Amino acid sequence: MYYEAIVDYVKRCPAPHFRELARKLRISVGTLQYWLERLIEAGELYPLRLVQRPRYFHRTVAEEEARAIHVVREVRLSPALAPTAAAGIKPEVLRAVAERYPCVRWDLVDAFITLFSQL
Repeated sequence: MYYEAIVDYVKRCPAPHFRELARKLRISVGTLQYWLERLIEAGELYPLRLVQRPRYFHRTVAEEEARAIHVVREVRLSPALAPTAAAGIKPEVLRAVAERYPCVRWDLVDAFITLFSQL
C-alpha cells in the first residue's frame, strides 16, 4: 500500500521533500522513513540534494531533469536561491520538465511571480 502510494506520487510530482511526502500522503514520519529506505535500496527512487533539502525522484527521471526540477521546487520556497541555484540549468530542459509535470509548472510560475514581485 505505502510502496505504491509513494512511487505513484513521486512519478506524478517529482522532487517532493520528506515532509511534503508525509503531509500529502498522510503517512507517519517513521513509516515514511522505512518505506523511503526500502524504495531507495530497491533502486525505485533516488534522493538528490542540491540546495537545502534532499528531494526524491523516480528512477526514470534523468539526472539533468532532476537537477532542473530540484532547483525549481527549492526556488519556489526560497527565492533568494535563484541566482546561484539556477546556474547551469538549460532552458530547454526546464521547458521539457515544465511541460511533462504540471506540479513543476505550477512551482515555476509561483517562483517567477515571487521573483518578479521583488523587482
